[in-house]
Amino acid sequence: MATSQATENPFGQLELFAELPDNLLGVLATQSRVRRYPEGQVLFSEGDPGDSLIILEDGKLRVSRFTPGGQEVVLAVLEGPSAIGELALIDGAPRSATVVAQTPVVVRVLSRQTVMGLISSEPSVAMGMLRALATMVRDTNERFSDILSLDVPGRVAKWLLAHAQRHGERRGKDVALPTDSSQSDLALELGTTRVSVNKALKTFEHLGALTVGRNEIVIHNADLLRESSA
Repeated sequence: MATSQATENPFGQLELFAELPDNLLGVLATQSRVRRYPEGQVLFSEGDPGDSLIILEDGKLRVSRFTPGGQEVVLAVLEGPSAIGELALIDGAPRSATVVAQTPVVVRVLSRQTVMGLISSEPSVAMGMLRALATMVRDTNERFSDILSLDVPGRVAKWLLAHAQRHGERRGKDVALPTDSSQSDLALELGTTRVSVNKALKTFEHLGALTVGRNEIVIHNADLLRESSA
């Protein structure tokens, strides 16, 4: 999928910097470096130096860790605008996860020195950092709770409902959800296999809850999906 035109200054859209005045937002934009990466590009790996904050403007990033046996465990899939790399900035430790472009992405890179200077001089940035870390912990807890408590159809249904709310297009009584990720990517995100995701989608399709198209999924019966994800 082609990357859309990035926002000129995304910093004001982030909770981390939302309370900064326009002049400081402009300084951040000036001091940041814009980078564009293709799908599959590794932005940084677990153990790399944590010397910058990544601002995702457009596209999707997959945040993962790998087991000693090489199995990928997806911690999060982020959409822009998002900030990545807060933990390493705070304590100066190496990166705690690997970040890969799941689609073509546009990012901005801010040095650790710039961000830590703002945290020291602007209390709102320090509070924003705390809120961002709290959100990260809650999202991680919910993700692993879903893996433990929901079967694969339940996880698929919950993912469809959440993404339809953010990106869905109303078509009469139906909701069309554009899909820019493969079933393999979705399986990684949900902690399962592509075969299991495909089976769940076919089951929902057979029940009349949805129709799987080439570049979209059309939801016909959201109530059935809610029952499956409860």
